[in-house]
Amino acid sequence: GRSIEKVELLMRAIDDAWYILKKENDSKETAKKAIVDCLKREGGAASLDDCAKACGLSKGECKKLINTMNNVKFHKHGDVVLMDGL
Repeated sequence: GRSIEKVELLMRAIDDAWYILKKENDSKETAKKAIVDCLKREGGAASLDDCAKACGLSKGECKKLINTMNNVKFHKHGDVVLMDGL
């Protein structure tokens, strides 16, 4: 009865909290992968706008993240370029 409902509610709360924590920890890696996937789809280069849309970050946050990546750089004309294979 009631105790089973309370346990189910508690388990759902724990699952939700775990999901949020895991999502925060994985969000940077997920965003990096989304950027690389976007660049691959676009033939190795794309605009910052395209990359930001692909990873779900603001342009500013996307730019900060790209600056931490070894395999993605900014071209002097502003495009984001995938360096893998070059």
